[in-house]
This record gives sequence, structure tokens and C-alpha cells, in this order.
Amino acid sequence: MHPLRHRISIAPLFALALLTACGDPDTVIPDPAPTTIEIIAGDGQRAVQGLQLEDSVIVRVLDQEGRTLYGAEITFTPGAGHGQVDSASAATDAAGRAHAFWTLGTDPGNQTLTVAAGAASASVGATALDLEAELDVVFAPPSQAEIDAVGTDWAARDVSATGVRVELTEPLSLVGSPATLRIVSHTVTGARHYGAIVVPDGASEESLHVLAYLHGGDGGVSVADLQFVALPLGELRDSFVYVVPSFRSEPLRHDGQSWISEGTSSPWDYDVDDAIALMTVAFETTPEARPGGYSVIGGSRGAGVALLAGARDERIRRIVAFYGPTDFYDDWVREIVREAALRMPRSLPGVTHLDSTVVQPFIRGDRGPADVRLELARRSSVLFAAGLPAVQLHHGTIDQVVSVSQAESMIRTMEALGRGPPDFEAYIYEGGGHDFLSLQEAIQRAVEFVSREFGG
Repeated sequence: MHPLRHRISIAPLFALALLTACGDPDTVIPDPAPTTIEIIAGDGQRAVQGLQLEDSVIVRVLDQEGRTLYGAEITFTPGAGHGQVDSASAATDAAGRAHAFWTLGTDPGNQTLTVAAGAASASVGATALDLEAELDVVFAPPSQAEIDAVGTDWAARDVSATGVRVELTEPLSLVGSPATLRIVSHTVTGARHYGAIVVPDGASEESLHVLAYLHGGDGGVSVADLQFVALPLGELRDSFVYVVPSFRSEPLRHDGQSWISEGTSSPWDYDVDDAIALMTVAFETTPEARPGGYSVIGGSRGAGVALLAGARDERIRRIVAFYGPTDFYDDWVREIVREAALRMPRSLPGVTHLDSTVVQPFIRGDRGPADVRLELARRSSVLFAAGLPAVQLHHGTIDQVVSVSQAESMIRTMEALGRGPPDFEAYIYEGGGHDFLSLQEAIQRAVEFVSREFGG
């Protein structure tokens, strides 16, 4: 048979098979039609009004037999005033799925998105948050019950240091004075933490006051930074044991080496646990350290940690705080949180952490306002000012990293408590920035303040 005549001859048979089912020539097999739309993901999300939802809306289309449909045309239609999608229509893939990104409308409240394919349809819901109303709740003044809850949490934490190791011991020149450096580690709350202890050579037992240096930023700390602490001390530099903690998840660096503390980053909050535990190690392993108490100097993030530590560790006698945060219920912090909620977080130490662990989970609905308020409270030393030791505060009026309003909040709180010189001293520097060199006479004042502890 001729090949062409063979192909032509089978066509009528194929057509007949399509038109005939179960021997009945009047029964026609219908084309698969969209019957059901399943919402796979993206329903019930929350976002700030006018912003795109974090996750795309994903749907699956099924026919009357429950089979997925490939190439089915899907439309995504927001309700009136309920925003827009990145694509009003899409075709389903081989798994019968299609997706769209939904940007909410500007009106707060519940919003809807209708998904349709043929005669089938489904509705997706989302909540558009009134950001200012949400912030009003979060930043309302804290109650005594909330403050007490933070205190209870602190009291329950185990800040004891175990598994102490000496990682490195070597000579160190401390601005020209011979000293010995020890890099030590210990375990606190299940994570290994690293710190540096520097002791001037030739000191007798229990003769040196202990001074902790708490660093700023979120990039870790270098032993070399200690030179900037010792330099202004002048002749007093050999009067101290110096203790330098790193904070969890951050490095301690020295001479090309690096030791990274374990644990999840927790700016200001668990930074305090790390510092307190290391101070215990310093007292237990340094015969030259005078027992009983220590002083702390901190800048920026470190100043905030120092003040919080002062509320928790009774061994602290004096704190010098340079331009650090004190009040997370302040309008300046509220503005930072607002920007983060709008997905424009500031490039400031600690903000990335707070955005990812507090702000965005709150916006999504994973954390409630009561939980968020406690996160603010446990970072606000002004709430615990009555229990602080002697404090000296330094802040510049044009600080672009930490607003001077943070110092002003602590000043108002201390005044309300009736605390003033010499127990509490505060210096606001007109035109001063986020740099102690721009704060005229601040260094001299800090040295004099710390030296009072031992009659210097």
C-alpha cells in the first residue's frame, strides 16, 4: 500500500473513536474544564497598607475529575480599593499552578483578591495594617507589670560561666606599658563565648581595679581597641585589669587571629549575659583583680549594654556611657521601627536584628504587640534607673547614629528620681557627634569619674 494512502485511511477511524464512547456514537468526551481552584499559599497574610505582601498568592486549578490542568487561564482581580497584582492573568504550569504578587490598597482593614478560571473562582484574604495605629499600641508607656516581667526574666537567666579555657597567653604593650594578654573562653547559656583579659605586669594580688570595655557596632571587637581606652588614662593605665567581651555571633580579633562567640545575635539584651559571665571569669582567674566590684565604659551599643548591665549586676560600681541608647519607647526608636515596617530599615547597629526578629514578625502577625513591647522594655535602661550604680553620661546634640533624645530621656528619669552629681552626671555637647573626640573634655571627665572608685 502506498504510504500516503495508508495515512489517509486511518483518519476516519481516529475521528470515529473520538466521537464514540462505550459503543454509543452519541456520547461525546468533553474537553477538561476548570472546576476547582485551590489556594496553595498566600492567604491570610498581613502587611502595612499599600505594601506588597511578603509571599505570593499561589493557586492550583483542577478539572471535574480532580486532575490538575495545564495551560488554564487564571485571572487575579483585587476588590475595589484593594490594591493591584503584578499580573492580572497567568497560565497554569505543568503542576496546574499559577501565582501572583499582591500589593494591598491604601485603606486599612480586610482586603480580598478574587482568583478565577472559567466558571471556577476562589477568594484570597489579607489584612492591611494601619501602621500608625499599630505603633500607638506598641509604643504606649510601659506598665509596671511589663517592667516587672522583664525583671523576672532577668532573674531567671543563668549567667554562670562554665568550661573556662585559656585560648591564648602572650605579652602585650599597653600604650608602652608591659602587660599580659589572655584570650579566654567559657560557656554561657549553652554557647561558647570569647573575651580578652589584660593585666599590667608586676601588679600584686588584689591590687588592680577591674575595668570592662564594651564595644559599639555589630562587627565584633579587636584587642587593639583597648589602646584607645588606656591612652587617655595616662599614668593611671597600670591601675586596672581590663576586660573586653565580644558578643554572641561576633568575633574577637587579635594580631590576625579571630575567635567567634557562639549563639544567636541579641544586641543589648543577651549582650549583657555575655558581659556578666565574662566578668565572673575575670575575677576568678585574675589574682591581681581587686574583688568585689568593677567599672564599665561603653560607647554606642556598648553604652546601652553597660547601663543594662548596671541594672542587673550588683558588682558594677561606676558606668561611663558615651552616646548609647537608653529608652526604646522613645519617638526616635518609633521612627526607626516605622521605617523598618515600611521595609526601609536604617543602617544602624542592631537594627537588622530587630527588624528580622521583632518588626517583621510583628507585621506578619507571628509576634503580638505584648511580646514586642517586652522586647523594647528589656532594652530600656531608663525603666530600671533606680537600680543603676553611679553613672556618667556623654552625648552630642548632632549625633546621627544615636539621637541625643536617648540621653535626655535618662536625664529626665534621673531627675525624677532625685539623682544628681556626684551619683549621676550628664554632659550634653553642643555640636558633638557620634565620636568621643567631638565631645570636648569628655575624656578627662570620664577618667576623673572612674578614678574616684579607688581614690585616684
